[in-house]
Amino acid sequence: MTHTLQAVESRSIVISDEALKFARSSKAPRTIAAYRIAWQDFTEYCDDHHATALPARPATVIEYLTVLARNLKVSTLQVRLAAIAEAHRMSHQPDPTTDADVKTIMAGIRRRLGTAPRKKAPVTRDELKKMVAKLPPGLIGLRDKALLLVGWAGAFRRSELVALDVADVRLTDKITVTVRRSKTDQEGKGLVKIIPVLDDAQICPARALKAWLSQSQIHGGPLFRSIDRHGHVHGRLSDKSVALIVKKSAKRAGLADMDFAGHSLRSGFITEAANAGVESRDIMAQTGHKSEAVMRGYIQDAGLGAAGAVRAAFGEKKK
Repeated sequence: MTHTLQAVESRSIVISDEALKFARSSKAPRTIAAYRIAWQDFTEYCDDHHATALPARPATVIEYLTVLARNLKVSTLQVRLAAIAEAHRMSHQPDPTTDADVKTIMAGIRRRLGTAPRKKAPVTRDELKKMVAKLPPGLIGLRDKALLLVGWAGAFRRSELVALDVADVRLTDKITVTVRRSKTDQEGKGLVKIIPVLDDAQICPARALKAWLSQSQIHGGPLFRSIDRHGHVHGRLSDKSVALIVKKSAKRAGLADMDFAGHSLRSGFITEAANAGVESRDIMAQTGHKSEAVMRGYIQDAGLGAAGAVRAAFGEKKK
């Protein structure tokens, strides 16, 4: 999003280099990349239609949205709007996206096109057991077992899971994982997740993770890594790899692989913990959700804590 960075950097007479670094860090890299693409698309539209992109008139934004709505999803339009708003904010220009007419048009687009995404199925406890049981032997199987079990028990987003380093994990009588940054923690305050040792060794995340680290000889750097067909361990897995591993594991277990995605591990834990009667606050302690409204309807039992929530989700009794 070059215009927004230029807007800040053009004021470099009064803003230090250190302050500029903070300005660039105010958004997650993925968000900045999405905004950059969105802003470029808007400026190209304005060039083609002899309109001014910065500052943009509300009428220009309305026509732009109308064109986009013919082929794009509502979620994509929302990113485009957010990018336009950010460009104007950082340039200290009036934000055209707050105009009443722009809001009315966007509301109409949402109503016409709909906003509900097609949700993937959660991986239930029984399905997780089936997936783990059918994993292949060797390093790939050990990695996938650790990834599936840790991802499920920790209720990780796939981006959080692949971002983990060995230094973020402490293996004692339990797994203590520090998530340095997440979707709801862009400031990097961190979240600690606790995963206890389970009685059932076949589905114990702690045992699976120890086996993966021992056999892969990984002592530092990325926790979950790619492995080539010769068994050589390479760099950090991508978040898309998590979805592929979940789908492949589901297919081996005789499940409908198209029903699942990377998020199915996280939603599976939440579903099973809720069904086991875990209170919303204890589920949220593991998932990192900020709003209890997201978890509303799960409150049945009380005070199990994060470790108790994991045991309950796996069907084991509180210790």
